[in-house]
Amino acid sequence: MCGRVNVSDNEGVRLLLESMGMQTWPTRDPRFNVAPTQTLDVVTFDGELALEAMSWGVSMTIPGKTGMVTKRVQNSRDDKVWSSRLWKPLIEHHRVLVPVNGFYEWKRENRKLVAAYHITPAHQGAMFFAGICKRSSDPSQHAEVSVITTAANDSMSQVHDRMPVILTSNNAAMAWLQESDKVSLTELMTATSNDALTFTPVSSYVNKSSNEGSQCIEPMAI
Repeated sequence: MCGRVNVSDNEGVRLLLESMGMQTWPTRDPRFNVAPTQTLDVVTFDGELALEAMSWGVSMTIPGKTGMVTKRVQNSRDDKVWSSRLWKPLIEHHRVLVPVNGFYEWKRENRKLVAAYHITPAHQGAMFFAGICKRSSDPSQHAEVSVITTAANDSMSQVHDRMPVILTSNNAAMAWLQESDKVSLTELMTATSNDALTFTPVSSYVNKSSNEGSQCIEPMAI
C-alpha cells in the first residue's frame, strides 16, 4: 500500500536524477504530504530520460453494485498486473519511475490506527518507485500514474503487508524503463532488502491529506 508520499527535498531528488544522467530537476516548493489525484513529477523514457507531470491514480472503469463505475487507483499489485486486462497493456508498454523522498504508512491493530510512519531510503535522500501510466486521448490532460506494490519484506511487514516496488540501483531503474519481456520485469517487482529503508514514527498530523509542512515528518516517540 502507498497512499501518501513526501517530495520535499529538492537536493535529494536532484542527486538521484543526476546519478541517472539527468539534469532536469527544477526547484520545487517542498511537498510533504502528496496524496492521490495530486500531481507527481515522473521519469519517462522514449529514447532519452525526461520528466513529466502526471496525476497520481489511474482511472479505471470497473463493475460496481449498480453498474460500471470509474475510480482512481493509485496502486497496482505486482501479482495482478499481468492477469488484468486493465493493467496488462500498461505494464507492457507504459512504465515510469516515480522519484520521492519518502512515503507514509499506517500501522493498525484490530483495524484501529495506532501509529503513522515516515519511511525513507536508508542510504540516500530519494528513491524510485516502479510505476505504470495511462495517457489520455486529450493532450491537454495529464497522464495518470499508478505505483506498483508488492508483498512487504520482514521490516515493512511490522507496519503493513504491502509496500511499493523500490528500484534501488540505476541498472534496475533503467531496466524497468527499457526491458520488454515478462520474466525480466517480474523479477524487478520484488520487495527491497530489509536494511534499505528507515522507519520514523510521526504524529497523526500527517493523517489528514490537507495538512502540509515539515510537521508531517517530525519524529515522535511511540
